[in-house]
Amino acid sequence: MISKFQQDLKTGKEYENKALLHIQQKYPKAYIVDGYCLDWDVYIPELEIGVEVKSDAQYQVTGNFYVEYSCYGKPSGISATKADIYYIYLDKLYIIKTKDLKDKCRKYINTKRDKKGGDNMASKGIILPINELL
Repeated sequence: MISKFQQDLKTGKEYENKALLHIQQKYPKAYIVDGYCLDWDVYIPELEIGVEVKSDAQYQVTGNFYVEYSCYGKPSGISATKADIYYIYLDKLYIIKTKDLKDKCRKYINTKRDKKGGDNMASKGIILPINELL
């Protein structure tokens, strides 16, 4: 039996491969960073930038996208990434600059949209309405 973590990892890799194929149409030298990398998931040498690839399995139920910013009390997710761009796969592909995503999330810090989540409820993040990804 496959664990939730293993299933999430498998799904994440599928989205990374999907993003890579999309990016390589314009930037053929782009590649997935192997192993665990806090900086980004895909690197585009032609632009010297990184891309973070995310999805949210609950978006169809909640209408939101969970943007993690800490885990076990340490910066993670959007607080730790060095990626310039986020590729977010939900009902469609959303491509958003990391800076813009951070700006959209900041207004929700310390509000009812600032919630614990993830495995063991060890993460903190912003529950961002999908329509704000536009």
